[in-house]
Parts: sequence; C-alpha cells; structure tokens
Amino acid sequence: MPAAQSSAPGPKILIVDDDEPTRLTYAQALRGAGYEVVEARDGLAALEIAARELPALILLDVDMPVLDGWQTLQRLQQANHQQPVIMLTGATQVEERVKGLSAGADDYLGKPCDYRELLARVHSVLRRSRPQPTVVRLLQFGGTVVDLANRTAVREGQPVGLTRTEYALLEMFAQHPGELVTREAMLESIWGYDARSNTRTVETHIWRLRLKLNDTAGDPRWIQTVAAGSGYRMVCEPVAGWAQ
Repeated sequence: MPAAQSSAPGPKILIVDDDEPTRLTYAQALRGAGYEVVEARDGLAALEIAARELPALILLDVDMPVLDGWQTLQRLQQANHQQPVIMLTGATQVEERVKGLSAGADDYLGKPCDYRELLARVHSVLRRSRPQPTVVRLLQFGGTVVDLANRTAVREGQPVGLTRTEYALLEMFAQHPGELVTREAMLESIWGYDARSNTRTVETHIWRLRLKLNDTAGDPRWIQTVAAGSGYRMVCEPVAGWAQ
C-alpha cells in the first residue's frame, strides 16, 4: 500500500489510459511519490476532467477507443489547455516519437516502463514547464524573434509554434551564448536522463527546432553541431533586451 499522503499533496497528474491495470500501476507509483492523481479511461473523459481538475501534467495513452491519444491531444490544444503532456504507447519506432513531439507532446514514454523511469520523466517535464529565469529576453534568428520571458516566437508577424521543450533548449543555449552545450548536459538538465542514456531525444528536438527557425539542415547557421555530434552551439543576432 502507498504511504499515507500529507495534507498538502504534490502536483496533480491526470492519467488517461483505457487499460485499467496500467492506470492503477501508474497511479500507485505516482501517489507513492507524493503526487495527487486523477484518472480517465478515454479521451472524452480526459477532456472533461482536464477542464475541471486543471492537472499539472497529463499522461496520455495513444491507443484508446472513442478518442485516441492524438485526437485528444489536438482537442486539448484547441481548448487552449496549457498542461504539459507525456504520450504513452507500446510503439517504439522513431516515426512514432517524431509524430508525438511534432504534435506538441512534451515527452514520449514507451509501455511498459519501469516506475522509476515514469517518475523521472514526470519530474523532468514538470520542472521544465515551470517559468525559469532567463539570461536574455529576446533572441533573433534571421527573420524569427523569440521572446524567452513571455514564451512567444514570431516570424514576419506570424506566430511560430515552439513547444515547452524547445523553449527550454533555447533558454539553455541563451545561458551559454556562442559556447558548446553538450548533449549530456541537455539530457540531464532538460530531460532528467542519465548522460549515458542511449536515446535520440536530443537529436530529434534539435532537428525540429532547426526546422522551426528556418535553419538549413545541411549547414545550420543558428544551432550548430559541434565536435562531431558531442553538442551544439547557438549563434543568433542580439536584439533589444539582449543582456551580456
């Protein structure tokens, strides 16, 4: 049995999964770590609970009846819900991970997973979703201006849709302008992974960020690969609000 909870529970997590044993397993692990947990067995129920309970984070299964995970994520975005989302799925192909991240999910967790990995991912996503102090306020990449403080990005008057993780990457680069930021440092700081983790998460996010900044994949100008893939360096044009 989980330990008794204090009168001030931790952040509220919404688990959305049509498989009851999976929900119960994840809920027990999260409650044992001090989180408050609410559950939904399908996407429609998840939308109602998210609007009512305002969870700090949503664990969202992909394969569900009524509304699948992708449709539910789209409905959440249309309703302007700001909660970070971790997609849960048994599929492990790179294409599925890219699809989830491209759709606006904050992370991607394969099923089944060890409860320690679940807790580490939840902790990491919650940490990077909190507003962080920034070294610089505005960054300019050609025609794209990114406001780190207000989490907005604009190109030629049109918004550029950056995810929480992409803002976290830019903030980390902004703390070290023109310097090497190692892949290991990103894994530990942003995702909470062990630096030795065998994952392509960093590369996938950098690839997506370059696309959104109109950076050239073959010869990137703004987010440059350093030392044969050991890390990256940000080169951008300072604008009003730049702090040296």
